[in-house]
Amino acid sequence: MSPFLEKSKKQRVVVLTAAALILLVLCFYYGANNTKKLSRTVEITYKFSINDIPENAKRIQAWIPVPPTNEQQILHSLNVIGNRSYRMLEDSEYNNRFLIFDLNEMQLADTGKVEVTIKFLITRYAISPLQKKTSGEQDSNKLLRNLASDRLIPIDGKVAEEAFLVAGHVPTLLKKSRLLYEHIVNTVVYDKSGAGWGRGDAVYTCDIRKGNCTDFHSLFIGQSRALGIPARFIMGLPLPINKTKGTIPGYHCWAEFYLSQKGWLPIDASEASRFPEKKEMFFGSLDEHRVAFTVGRDIKLPGSNSEPVNFVIYPHVEVDGNVYKNVETTFSFKDRHVSYKK
Repeated sequence: MSPFLEKSKKQRVVVLTAAALILLVLCFYYGANNTKKLSRTVEITYKFSINDIPENAKRIQAWIPVPPTNEQQILHSLNVIGNRSYRMLEDSEYNNRFLIFDLNEMQLADTGKVEVTIKFLITRYAISPLQKKTSGEQDSNKLLRNLASDRLIPIDGKVAEEAFLVAGHVPTLLKKSRLLYEHIVNTVVYDKSGAGWGRGDAVYTCDIRKGNCTDFHSLFIGQSRALGIPARFIMGLPLPINKTKGTIPGYHCWAEFYLSQKGWLPIDASEASRFPEKKEMFFGSLDEHRVAFTVGRDIKLPGSNSEPVNFVIYPHVEVDGNVYKNVETTFSFKDRHVSYKK
């Protein structure tokens, strides 16, 4: 074979190889960008009863949080079972929506209780750390609010001291967030024994180094804010992974931190502590097995004169203007399949 033909053959091989690589990259790119997000559609039944209502009660009101529709989930419908009148209002600070029931017009049964059932049909999407963020926070006042303290989430004292010790030396906000997350996952234990857990008290968590999801994420939020990173509290319900229907025993919460280039990014430090093999996944991404209901702490309920609520997932009930605690709540779910567009 002549040198010219041999050279031409080699050139054709190089060109074909390059073309194959380009084709492979394009296939990967378009395939990745057309892959549907993991999702889960469920019907959640939210049922509560107000018990032992005094016979002379004149006004009975209940506030129920409504799951939002956003980039992470879609509320397809809500259905209040039975003849129950209600209003829907937003709180002015976080824009959480609430169903407000005026139940004083109801005739109480001999048992002295009122029951209300609401069904929410929701699709929740998994959040990938690689997905493109299409909308950043535009309201500077909301960002400033998520840099300020809450009653149980201070941004000074020992919470801030630990934050600066752990992550104050690194230059970027993303690295600071990662170090705070790693430190909390590695040093706080998921433990609901004793007293003090479950209130989302950042100082308690900083001292005792144990608690539930509210405690883990309150510490992360306080320490993030102390380092100048906006962070916020998300309250919702977990969806059992290996079941298609059943009861949900209680709430679950997580946190989000804000980067100007990426928008709001999630973390779930308590689940990462419980399941160390998921630690990498739960920084910047979440699975689809949860539903969010409210954002924020110290939430001022619209139309209520009561003090701001620490966080909201269970019903807030008032009888004649006073907070009423004799309320039972049950959550259940059923997987559903609906036609929708994302």
